[in-house]
Amino acid sequence: MLKRHRGLLYLLVPFLLILALIAVWNALDFSRYPEKAADGAVWDKSWEMMGTAVGIEPPGGGLTLLANNSILAGSDTYYAAWTAGEPAKYTNADGDEVDLYPAQLYVLLYGCEDEAAARDACADFLAREKATYTVQDERAETHNTQDYTVLDYTGGSADNPYDRGSAAFAVRGGYVLVAELLAQDSFDGDVPALLADFLDGVHYDAAL
Repeated sequence: MLKRHRGLLYLLVPFLLILALIAVWNALDFSRYPEKAADGAVWDKSWEMMGTAVGIEPPGGGLTLLANNSILAGSDTYYAAWTAGEPAKYTNADGDEVDLYPAQLYVLLYGCEDEAAARDACADFLAREKATYTVQDERAETHNTQDYTVLDYTGGSADNPYDRGSAAFAVRGGYVLVAELLAQDSFDGDVPALLADFLDGVHYDAAL
């Protein structure tokens, strides 16, 4: 009888281990989602995640997700991109042939040591943007209780195939978020309005 119980135990141990691993995996998967957004919304697991700090609703305006790189460079840095329209082949300044879209939206979530460091980093991003483009308008906007500094601009270098754009900059806790929508002249959408609609779908972890 004892041998029989031992045999059953040997059979059950691998099964129990598998169940334990599944439980741990589910717990870890659940923990990557905040419970609540800073604007009061219940966190929706269908939102596009950037780390565990930001969730982004599917945008309108014909924008389609192109890529979401969980780690761009270094620790706690995240990058995602959306596109609008059909791509055309384009040779960039490095001589590489790439797909060029009528409009493309880039989002960078940059983690810093603390909020003070994030504010310094955000100021640097803003200064570089102003040095690169001809700013047509600078204003403050609020989306989902989050404050942004928004720039509308034109031009850039001769190597830049985009003619105009809008960019938003925000600090939340130890993070900087930069959302930049670039468009060619052929794009007939309202760039500032599209960016504003996109920001209406950006949610931050309430714990930040």
